[in-house]
This record gives sequence, C-alpha cells and structure tokens, in this order.
Amino acid sequence: MSSSSLSRTPLPARAAAIAAAALLGGAVLTACGSEDGSGEGATATGPTVVASTSVYADIAEQVAGDNATVEAVISDPAADPHSYEASPADAAAVSGADLVVYNGAGYDSFVDRALENAADVPVVRAVDEYERVTGESIAEHSHGDEHGSDDHGADEHGHDDDHGAEDGHDGHDHASDTNEHVWFSLPTAAAVAERVAEELAAIDEENAEEYRENADRFADSLAPLETELDAIHDRGHFPYAQTERVGAHLFDAAHMVDLTPRGFLASIEDDTDPSAADLSAMLDLMGEREVAFLAFNTQTETTVTARVRDAAESADVAVVDLTETLPEGTDYTTWMTGIVDSLSSALDGATPVADGGH
Repeated sequence: MSSSSLSRTPLPARAAAIAAAALLGGAVLTACGSEDGSGEGATATGPTVVASTSVYADIAEQVAGDNATVEAVISDPAADPHSYEASPADAAAVSGADLVVYNGAGYDSFVDRALENAADVPVVRAVDEYERVTGESIAEHSHGDEHGSDDHGADEHGHDDDHGAEDGHDGHDHASDTNEHVWFSLPTAAAVAERVAEELAAIDEENAEEYRENADRFADSLAPLETELDAIHDRGHFPYAQTERVGAHLFDAAHMVDLTPRGFLASIEDDTDPSAADLSAMLDLMGEREVAFLAFNTQTETTVTARVRDAAESADVAVVDLTETLPEGTDYTTWMTGIVDSLSSALDGATPVADGGH
C-alpha cells in the first residue's frame, strides 16, 4: 500500500497506544490497515510498525504491503521533525509497536526518548543503514548546538576558501558526517527497506518472502534514479548552493560542488541570522550566477532564505525545491523522481566546473 492511500484516522495498534490516545483526544498519526478506513471497530492484523515521519512510513509500507499496519508519528507535510514535540500518545504508539523505523542521529530524537521506556522493541535506524552501505557514520546531533567549531571555521565567510578538501574534486569528501538527512541517499533508502523486510520476516515468518520481495521491488524502483545521477556525474562537477543541507546526499551522489558559505549554513541550521559577510557571499553566488542551481528547503523558509531565493530568481538561477517530509499524496519513489528530474532540468545548458573525466 502506498503512502498516498493512508487513512487519516488512528488505527488501534496496541492497547497502550489506544488508551493514551483516548485520554488525550487522539494522536496525530497516519495509519493504514483499517478495513473501512475509519478506524472504528477495526482490528489490526499482523505486525504494527511505527515510523517517525511519513518518509519512513512510506518505505515501511512498501515493504509491508497488506500484511502489517504502518503508522507515521509525523504526517503533516509542513511539520519540522527537528523541533517536533511528541505527545504522550505518540510515545505510547512508539513503545507499543512491533517495529520502529526512524532516522536517528538526533533528527527525530522524540523516538529515542519514547524508546527509553520501551522494552526490547526492534528498531531500524536509517543512519545505521547509511553507515552500513557507505562506511561513513553520522554524528549525533542536538539541534540547539549541532554544528561545532570544527565544522565551521570562524573565518570561513567567502566562498573562495570555504570548500578545500570538503568539496575537492579528487576525494569528493562532502562532510557527510554532519548531514543527518540520510533518506536523500538512495542506497540508504534501499537499505532501510531491506532491513525492515528482515525485521518483519523475523516477526511474521509466514509472510517473510513477500516482505523480502517487496523490499527488492522498492530497490529496483530507485535504479533509474541512480542511473540519472550517474549521467549527471559523468558530465562533470556542477556547482550549486543550498539553504540547508537537506538534499546534499543526493547531490553528493552526482559529485556536485557545494559553494554555499559554511557560516551561512551553520547560521540557518542553528536558527540564527547569518553574518553580513556570509549573507553577502551567498547573494553574490546568485547575482553572479556562480552556481547552476539553488537547493531550497521550502519547509523551513525564513526571511533570509526567502531573500536568497529572490536573488536566485532575479538572476535566472534555477531553484530546486526540497522538503523534509513527503508531500501529501505521493510516495517516496515518485517524490525522489520529481526531485531528480528537477535537478536534471536545472542543469540543462549548465557548464560544469571540471570535465567528466573523473
């Protein structure tokens, strides 16, 4: 079942979750598996999976099919998981699940807090799968102070000196350990699906093969996107800027060059105003058309990022819109396909900063 078919009413997963929801007026959960779609009088069959966001709920649903109930704690496309405050009903749903799927590394820390009171609930953490497929670990973040001084030097304001080894054309080190938005890594999404399949197979052996087949089918659906990113990579290194490092894992896969001033990124992600020098450097990137496109997080738009977008549009710099949760009415593969297609369109006629012989 795809995310687009999710019911908007909670489905009774476990008695603890329902009791808490009844006391509190109901949790804001997205659920599937109800026969009548209303949740009233429905009985869940098979395992119950609770995911932190609609992104991971959709991946889990594509693996589960009709054999399990999948719920997303955060289903609102406008919600920011970084700052989400889980209700007691949300915590009860997490602790009462048969399987929990979430990002980790502090991105959806409300899940970690809920799991502190849960006994032996199996989990799939996307950052663990990212490390498994890439060999790189993601540092644990607390979003009040997630960018240490080692990540952003005090004098790194101009875009001429910001990149060095981080975006060097030889090593392609993109500081991945500071970017917890790992669902934008297609191999990681496939690995999450694979792990969900194995966990569900252990819980529900009768449908084990179907879970594994569904995970394989999900991975296959991402293959054309990998091919499209490889084609971009083969053209050379395209420079870009971003208001936040939300989609950077996707851009790293195509070996693009991030010219965003590091101080600007640190300020936006820490909810503070960038310095005048950082903002000026960012606006210069747009005005002088030094980048092929601007990656823009529409979910956390501020007056500063809106100003950068205006500068990009005034200079005819392409803007690639991104969000952190699934747009309503779509699934993960369709969502990523739209982003990669937008990326390809943004690069039509663009000139790479190095040739494709790498």
